Amino acid sequence: MRKVFMVAMAVAALTFGGTVARADNLQDGAKAFQGGQYNRALALWRPLAVQGNPVAQNNLGIMYLDGKGVPQNMSEAVRYLSLSAAAGSSLGQNNLGGLYRDGKGVPRDYGRAMQWFNASASQGNSAGMYNMGLMYELGQGVKQDPFRAYMWYSLAADQGNMPNAAAHRNALWSRMTPAAQTQARQLSVNCKRANYKGCA
Repeated sequence: MRKVFMVAMAVAALTFGGTVARADNLQDGAKAFQGGQYNRALALWRPLAVQGNPVAQNNLGIMYLDGKGVPQNMSEAVRYLSLSAAAGSSLGQNNLGGLYRDGKGVPRDYGRAMQWFNASASQGNSAGMYNMGLMYELGQGVKQDPFRAYMWYSLAADQGNMPNAAAHRNALWSRMTPAAQTQARQLSVNCKRANYKGCA
């Protein structure tokens, strides 16, 4: 099962920077969202999103995508996720890539999905890495490449918060020859050394 869409929770919210009030509103909104208090999360995040906070924009995009605290509205979901992605949020980039891959609210476009997933993965986002692995494994928007698929799954799994990544990595590994395993492992090492840049 694909896990594509992610709301920034407290830890990611605090990494945005800015004033303490902004960080508190992001964190309080995350707690409210996790507790199912969507109207409270909306009240805390909307002003920040309007002010250009990419984490809040991502979170509002997910709320509109899922219809939590707001009526489901694909146009608003795409708008907020696009703003977040363009501002450089790795969460927004990953989530916008998911919309393009799945054709939700936008025409299906695997090439654009790959661009956004790659932008997210290049920042070390484990969901972006996992999605890059899927794209390479399935040959969507890119030539099918089990070595690169293994690399991205492995990098995502190393972060410990994408359990499906390890299962996909292990399944690919079991189908590789020892020489292919060495090559795939080396790709992962090289990408990690490059701080995830230029690995696509």
